[in-house]
Amino acid sequence: MPATPLNKICYVEDDEDIQRIVRMSLERVGKMTVHVVSDPMQAIEAIKAFKPDLVMLDWMMPGMDGPTLFRKMRETPEVQHLPVVFITAKASSGEMDELRAMGAAGAISKPFSPKDLPDQLRSIWSALP
Repeated sequence: MPATPLNKICYVEDDEDIQRIVRMSLERVGKMTVHVVSDPMQAIEAIKAFKPDLVMLDWMMPGMDGPTLFRKMRETPEVQHLPVVFITAKASSGEMDELRAMGAAGAISKPFSPKDLPDQLRSIWSALP
């Protein structure tokens, strides 16, 4: 379990409606600081600048999907240590098993409950080594 509470989340998501729901949930209900990145091609630089505790990635995005971005993060020394949680409606259990084997901290299925999202993330956070 990490020694510090979960406070700063970077969320990479291209859908503006989902961005708003996640931001509202994590900021208002979870009392967290959220930085949203709409373009996965700019995500690594944004993550480096924001220095989050945890990164949430959408699975399906134009230009670069979440699993590809996750692999690129693992090849980038400044962000490779960050826990990553996927938020998706598309991943099969086999695909999630593969991502967990690569080091993903967890996954949250869409649709999700905005009321429960902060607790879901904190549960994943508390299970980290």
